[in-house]
Formats: sequence, C-alpha cells, structure tokens
Amino acid sequence: MTKLSKSAYMKGEQCQRLLWFADRKQLPEVSLADQHKFDQGHDFEKYVYLLFPKAVDLSGTRGKENIEKTQEAIKKKKTIFEAGVQFEDLFVRSDIFEPVGDNWNLYEIKSTTQVKKQHIPDLAFQKYVLEKAGFKINKCFVLFLNKEYVKKGKIKAKELVSKEDVTEQVELIDDIEGNAQKYLETIKDDCEPPITITVNCNKPYPCPLKEHCWGTLPTNNVLHLTNWRQYWNFFHQGIVDIKDIPKETELKPKDEVIRKAVNKCQVVYSKEHIKHFMNTLKWPLYHFDFETFDTAVPIYDKSRPYQKIPFQYSLHIQHEDGKLEHFEYLADGTKDPRLKLLEQLKGEIEGNGSVVVFNKSFEIMVLTKLAEDFPEHAEWVNKVLGRIVDLAVPFQNFHYYCPTQKGRYSIKKVLPAITGKGYDNLEINNGGDASIMYFNSHIKNNEEVHNKLRQDLLNYCGLDTEGMVWIVDELKKLIK
Repeated sequence: MTKLSKSAYMKGEQCQRLLWFADRKQLPEVSLADQHKFDQGHDFEKYVYLLFPKAVDLSGTRGKENIEKTQEAIKKKKTIFEAGVQFEDLFVRSDIFEPVGDNWNLYEIKSTTQVKKQHIPDLAFQKYVLEKAGFKINKCFVLFLNKEYVKKGKIKAKELVSKEDVTEQVELIDDIEGNAQKYLETIKDDCEPPITITVNCNKPYPCPLKEHCWGTLPTNNVLHLTNWRQYWNFFHQGIVDIKDIPKETELKPKDEVIRKAVNKCQVVYSKEHIKHFMNTLKWPLYHFDFETFDTAVPIYDKSRPYQKIPFQYSLHIQHEDGKLEHFEYLADGTKDPRLKLLEQLKGEIEGNGSVVVFNKSFEIMVLTKLAEDFPEHAEWVNKVLGRIVDLAVPFQNFHYYCPTQKGRYSIKKVLPAITGKGYDNLEINNGGDASIMYFNSHIKNNEEVHNKLRQDLLNYCGLDTEGMVWIVDELKKLIK
C-alpha cells in the first residue's frame, strides 16, 4: 500500500520530482554535510528528551510495531516520542505527542536557532492526519536551539531548548488535503515528473537532484546572472541562454559584464579598478584562512550553538620582493583548539601589512568571537581586524570576470579562472568536507586519525592561502 509520510509530504512541497525519486530510493548518496546535519539533529533531540522524563520513547520502533506501541501509550495517556499514527494512506511520526486532558499537544524538534517557514506545513500535515484519526490537537509547538545559550560546564537542557507556540500559523494552512492527494498520485505514477527548475531547487534546502536537473541547462545560462528577479523573468519567458538575451535589454552593470564576457568568449576586467584595489594593499601581505567546524549543541565552554570553532589555519606571508613564508596550525583534537590556535597565530601575524582574506565576513566573524570568548587576546585581535583586506572585492564587483566562473566569485571559481590552477587534484577539495572529516576523526573519534588525513587537511587549507598569493600575482600582471 502506498503511504505518504510527513517527510515525503515535505519533499512534495519542495518538488514533486524530488518526491518521486525519494519514494523509489533513487536519490544520490547523502553527502557528508547532510549527514552531519542529521547527526546534529539527533544530538539536540537527546537534550529535548530530558525535558520530558516520563515520556515513552518509541524512536527505536518501526512500522506496525511503532503504530501498535503508540496506541498502547495513548490509552495510558502517556507523552510519546516518535508517536506513529496512520489514517488511510497518510502516516505521521510525531516528534513529541503530549496529552493535555482529552486533547493533545504536538511538538516538532528542529535543530535550528529559530522557527523557519518550512516548519509550519510540517506541523500542519501532522495535525491534519492526527485530527482525521480522531485526535483533538490543543497546541502546536516548535522546539529549537536557544542561540544565546553559552556552555558553562554541563549542558543545561532547559536553557538550551527554546519553545515557540505556532498554533495560529499552523491553522492558517488549508491546502493539506489537496496537496496530500496530489503527492500520492505523484508517487503512484510510473513516469517520473518532468524537470521543473524554480526557486525551490534551493529552498528550503538545496535539492539533491539539482546538479542533474540544472545540468540540462546551457553552459552559460541566465541563472548565472546576479539580478535574480530579472533572470527568473528571462527563464520563464523561455530565454535560457545568455546569448539569447535581446541586445536592447538593459542589464545591471555586473550582469552586463557577464553578458559581455560570454558573448565575446573572453575575460573582461577593469584595469583602473584593479589598480585602485592593489593600491590599498600594504606589504608584506599576510594571506590568511581559517577552517572551522560547528555543532548544534556546543561541546566547549565559552561556545554557543553553531558557533564556528576554528581548528586550523594557513598563513602565507608574501613580501614585495617575492619572498614567501608559510605557517600553519592543525589542532590535535584533544581539547578546545581556540586558545592554542590564537597563541600561535599571535606570533605569526605581526607588523602592519595587510591581512588578506577571501570573503572577509567569515574570518571577521570567527576572529570577533575569539576576541569575545578570550578577552585577554581582544586587543591583538582588534588590531588584526583593522588590517583585513578582502581579496574577493575585485571579483564581487565584477572588475574581473571569466565565463568559467558561471556568475560566482568564490575562490574555488576565481582561482582556476585567473591562474589555471585549482582544487581538483586534492583528496579534500572543499571546506565543508574538510570540516566534517576533521570533526568525525578528531572530535567524534568515528574514524582513525592518520597522518594522511592530517596532510590532506593541511594541503587543502594551504592551497586556499597559496592560491591567494597566485591571484595577487596575476592581478599585478594585469595592471602593468
């Protein structure tokens, strides 16, 4: 018998093609990043459960057993974790089902730091099914992480968990029945739904089918433009290739650069703007990059939910005469890495030269938190913050653009575009994987910590800063 669960319903809300492939278990393998998110959710649940000490935990049951044990607990008016209820071909497993007299409260646990738009239809579907099954729902709540919580010793569940009553928002949703039938028909259809490219490809989560679906688009498509309202208008009009945009159409300055580069099949750059940027640099240049991990439930004192914990950095010092020095740090995982990292870094970033980073908001955020959490180093950190120069600026402003960047200006796109060198030959070639591989091996001890892994981490972070040296060298050539 075909069943529509709440997770399937939410997939249908995002994309019916996603729902169809998920039902057939034909989605791509779960990424390291997604698995990490799932794990963080489970870690948070453990602390939520502490707030309901007398609840019946059915999280270890499945299928018929889960439904039967739920009915037993309901008869005893017990609060239930993972309560399973089926009505016809609709099925829900509710995170927490709590009796209130003859009625029931419904709780959804979310390892986020706020209630999000997508949490509401999730609860609305559950409420619909439970009411059809004969239950009276009193209130609907979302339990989520208190972003202001700071760990000091043992985790205090009552302080870590925030609660918000979303009953009114849930009751405003009135399309559950129609949507549920539509999604059931999608599941039953032998033919896969057609590719439909919309804003939902990225909302509320990046779709695991996006790479395949978007791979059907032209190499230089209008979704590479920066003005999202305009590019969706083009797309819906059937103008998909940038070369097909009518010549008389006025574009934003950045998008005009993209169009020019694509139509001429060449790099477009502004010598004047690049020269101005280069004149802001003070030598020697301290090319710097952090690697961090984060957790839903903080694991170190003086840290908060999802705070970026730096465990690694790379520093290339580029002198005006061409001399290059390299320093690096990679924590061993035995304790909070922040203080030792700071103490080593203080001896390496000295003088008055520019501290060069790529997309400065990240490094500024991490350094600012370090100054807050370790005030004895705040004076030094603040001096470093005052020296930061963002190497991404010429690329953010599209003062340099190569069609291979596909509208993006991350270092992963800029480095190969301007130097011909990239990350493809590295064992670890993106920050997300670096973060999670370090966390799994050094913090969770799920994997053996071996020299090769540590070297792979050093190679990746090292390329981030050496790559910035190469980018500066190429920019210097452009203004000669």
